[in-house]
Amino acid sequence: MERLVDIFIWAALLQGLFLGWLYIFSSKHKSLANKLLGLFILAFVLEALTFIPLGSIWGYSTDRYFTLPEVKMLLPIFFLHYVLEKLGRVRHYFGLLKTHYSFALSFLLVTLFNVCIYVLKGQTIYELFDFGMIESLFMIMQYYAFFFTIAAIIISIWEILKYSNLVKNTYSDLELLQIRWLWQFVLAIIPIVLVWGMELIWILLGGRGESIYTTLIWFLVIIFIYFLSYKAYQQKNLLDKLPDSARGEKKEQLAPENSNPEDYEELGIQLQEFMRLSKIYTRHDLTLYDLSREVDVSPRLISACINRKFRNNFAEWVNSFRVKEALDNLNDPAYSHLSVEGIGSDSGFKSRSAMYAAFKKQTGHSPGHFRQV
Repeated sequence: MERLVDIFIWAALLQGLFLGWLYIFSSKHKSLANKLLGLFILAFVLEALTFIPLGSIWGYSTDRYFTLPEVKMLLPIFFLHYVLEKLGRVRHYFGLLKTHYSFALSFLLVTLFNVCIYVLKGQTIYELFDFGMIESLFMIMQYYAFFFTIAAIIISIWEILKYSNLVKNTYSDLELLQIRWLWQFVLAIIPIVLVWGMELIWILLGGRGESIYTTLIWFLVIIFIYFLSYKAYQQKNLLDKLPDSARGEKKEQLAPENSNPEDYEELGIQLQEFMRLSKIYTRHDLTLYDLSREVDVSPRLISACINRKFRNNFAEWVNSFRVKEALDNLNDPAYSHLSVEGIGSDSGFKSRSAMYAAFKKQTGHSPGHFRQV
């Protein structure tokens, strides 16, 4: 049984090496985010080596602290950097990332120092320093990496929520909200961190050696690597999906202005009439700022009006016009030559997935349910 477990672990490590290499060097989905994802996976593989009893290499012991590269500090950095790169928010956290990259690399240098003095003098850090001091340094790294991982998860969730709120109130393409894969990627880390925390508590209470927590952690890691990481690898940066018409805009705060309810009532009527007559909603990449320029009203006031009068966000409001247009055309013999997707495109939906998401949300059915001609 133990032999089967060892075979399974080594097979998982080899597959991890393959995926890490694929994410870093593949030209099909080439991006900085995927290189970071590859480094994240390879860091897991290197971390796993510290738990596998290799014994020694040419007399150099590999089963003590810092004898192999300690990459725990790199795991939360790569994780956070990847999420921020996908969301286009790296520059807002550049100082934080730079600082923690420096800390992580400093712990890697301990292993490099250990190898160098072994090659030059035949000694290791265990001959030069007290074991208790080395163990304390290792545990400081462990707890620091743990708490920074929690911080990385919190920052990631906060930034995803901000992105979702921005899209709902600024853009009309519902495909931009199809980020379930990113939520899965971030939330899947939480069980790993919870078990890791239980292991650290066990160690704090006097536990020594390998525990059931270690086995469970690596079981969860393997699931994460081989299922969720590949799904994330196939996704484009969310920033790349934003409409060109919105790039470079100076974004206003979309907080409600101090206007009377009568102002919203009148503006709401004007906006509804403008949308109906101009059919501006048929523009696939329509944004709040496009509409603002067309009607010469501030984006902030339009957003407040849509939120208060229609009880909707910008995306839902615009897509309600698109759904109505598509419903009319699905029942019109003049459009019988068009496919459902063709009618959706003419109605303003940028993609099939965006059309189906809007129909499901507003009617509870797919577009094909309403096709009568």
